[in-house]
Amino acid sequence: MPIEAPLEPRRVLFVDHVSKVLGGAEVNLVELLGLPAARERWQVAVACSPGSVLAATLEKIGVRCFTYGLAPALNELRVIGRGFQPLAKLRGWREIRNAEARLSEILREFRPHAVISCTNKDHFAAGAAAKAVGIPSLWWVNDLMTHDFFSWAVRKVFVRRAENTATRLLPVSDAARQALLEGGLSSARITTIPNGIPLDRYQQSRSRLLREQLRLGDKEPLFGIVGRITPWKGQDFFVQIARQWMEAGRAGHFAIIGRAFNEDAPFEASLKEEIRRAKLGNRVSFVPFQNDIATALSNLDVLLHCSVRPEPFGRVIIEAMAVGVPVIAARAGGVPEIITENVDGSMVTPGHIADYVQELNTLMTIAGRRQSWIRAGRKKVATRFTLDRVFGDFERVLREVTAG
Repeated sequence: MPIEAPLEPRRVLFVDHVSKVLGGAEVNLVELLGLPAARERWQVAVACSPGSVLAATLEKIGVRCFTYGLAPALNELRVIGRGFQPLAKLRGWREIRNAEARLSEILREFRPHAVISCTNKDHFAAGAAAKAVGIPSLWWVNDLMTHDFFSWAVRKVFVRRAENTATRLLPVSDAARQALLEGGLSSARITTIPNGIPLDRYQQSRSRLLREQLRLGDKEPLFGIVGRITPWKGQDFFVQIARQWMEAGRAGHFAIIGRAFNEDAPFEASLKEEIRRAKLGNRVSFVPFQNDIATALSNLDVLLHCSVRPEPFGRVIIEAMAVGVPVIAARAGGVPEIITENVDGSMVTPGHIADYVQELNTLMTIAGRRQSWIRAGRKKVATRFTLDRVFGDFERVLREVTAG
């Protein structure tokens, strides 16, 4: 029987312009490229902003980086929830064309077999640059392309550019896939790759550092919300949940873990003012972003996912399940693809405060429910949401689009 020749490592260029913070897309990217299998099977480089947190993180794990990015004004411009203003639109397209030109130089030097872009702005630049030289362009779609986040005009531009330049779109959930289909894109060009995490990094920690910082004993319940502080993530609803919980005379502390960026700073300030006026300061705390999120999650008794708009996936949910923290989440977007109701977690109607309070009270009073959810949640992540599975999905798509 002939010996099968080893597959030639594919050269893959990832593209991500984000400069200030590691968002969900960037964490996904860093963890994927840190996987030994990815290093063995791919020759990887990343086009990213020099001096950025992303570049520094990639360099620590030995990933080659090319200088690429957008002007600061465009880098900070977010189109979620609004359409482009005329001047911003003109400036934006000019900057994207500049980014496209820079990517063309990188493609000539690195000569990848495929390009994988991580954000919408990068999709536009990378798609055009890759098409010009006949290289497959894969769009890793970390957003939900619906009216909840993007104006009609932005969605139309996205679809038109995808039709013209994307070889394959890789949404992170079937909910995100459905949004692309409803936008008019062909199912043949869409492959869902749900998020996954490296299980060795998301283990239950015995450290009680967060509780010590908050001056909480082990017996006092600690409930948390984790993520960027922005209106659609529902931190204001989390504060109202805390208020109703305390008014009922129940024990527990509530932690808002994360911070606001750019235009969301006033929202964070309004939350702090609301907590001050309601005299909740001794029961609701703000905690900055944690580098070791697994340890921070391990200090919680329950994770409350309070997004008031559909979540593209809900990465923090599988992180909490992996470390053994039960989750009560908003039933929308990709969340129902993660949680099986009352088996490994619970879901409630987004924005319904009383439902959250009732579900939280039930979870904390029914004996054995928390431990049952914890066991089932860990098992689900270990079987469905591993980083190895994500790599396998990407490898399969890369073989398809680079065949021949």
